[in-house]
Amino acid sequence: MTIPTKRIPLYNQIRTYITDQIDRGELLPGDRLPSENELAELFGVSRITVKGALSTLVKDGTVYRIQGKGSFIAQQAQGEPLRYQSPESRKLKLISLLIPSLKTAYMVNLVRGVERAASSKGYRVIVSLTLESVETECKLLAEAEEFGVAGVIVYPVEGESYNEDILRLTLRGYPVVVIDRYLKGLETNCVCTDHFNGAYDATTHLIEAGHTRIAFLTAPYAGTTSMEDRLEGYRCALADNGIFGDPRLVFTQTDPDHIERYLKENPDITAVFALNSSLGLKVFAVAERLHLAIPGQLSVIFFDDYEYSTRWALRPTCILQQEEEIGAQAGKLMLSLIGKPDQERKKIVLPPQLVIGGTTAAPTVRA
Repeated sequence: MTIPTKRIPLYNQIRTYITDQIDRGELLPGDRLPSENELAELFGVSRITVKGALSTLVKDGTVYRIQGKGSFIAQQAQGEPLRYQSPESRKLKLISLLIPSLKTAYMVNLVRGVERAASSKGYRVIVSLTLESVETECKLLAEAEEFGVAGVIVYPVEGESYNEDILRLTLRGYPVVVIDRYLKGLETNCVCTDHFNGAYDATTHLIEAGHTRIAFLTAPYAGTTSMEDRLEGYRCALADNGIFGDPRLVFTQTDPDHIERYLKENPDITAVFALNSSLGLKVFAVAERLHLAIPGQLSVIFFDDYEYSTRWALRPTCILQQEEEIGAQAGKLMLSLIGKPDQERKKIVLPPQLVIGGTTAAPTVRA
């Protein structure tokens, strides 16, 4: 496009440039504008001039801003917001469920919960695997809207803190529900476990048994709110009980060889709080390799049960999530959004349950 001549006030040049792109359909509702620096460079003006132009667009409702994210298009050229159209008239009613994998009982139960809620209103659930890929997740989100799916339930990719596609769909009024973890800076409908209090209860259980050297075993947690909340719950439980939160006790190497080396180098550790059942099972295997008796010489607790655990000699001490109920609540919230897309956004938090099994006990000194 040809940029307006210099005779037009500078801030009006920028304003006209943006509104022309909206009129021609080159900018759509939810699209992010170039940054202030990029616009300043394009027009050869100061950032103050750019801010002035954007402020006028914000005032008339053409543009909205999200702190730390940028400026976005809010309306169509005609001045009417692009809104989600109810799919009630469609013959086949579909809901898309995006999850990382189907490898665990947790995921299977979650899917079961979503399907239970959806089927009660005649909806079918399409389950798609993102395989922990942000690119795949974005592709599946775009396809869901393109194929006329009524709404999308998303279990975000691990480490993902923000997704522009989810934001765009949410702002258009398209039904989106996020499960297990929330995305920072993105106000959307969410159903999750109270990860903080679950971790707090797990750590408190170990402290009440007499442990003070409690390791927290986790995968790298940056950007994953469920992991961050569990770490914060662990730290707060230590602090509330007057126990120093030694940074060395937070261990993020999940390979069994690294876990073995870590336990050898830190014989004062008498308990391990693992992020999930997968890591908990690795601790069991390493303890067996090191001839450490559980719970005699090492107590172990973790989030989530593991399949067929009742067949083991020691029923694990764990924090149980209501995975099927999480799925059911996400499904119910989705159905509500389909019927009324403009309703106030909700965050549903379900309490976990501490199940005391045979893998935790009072501490003893390790040789």
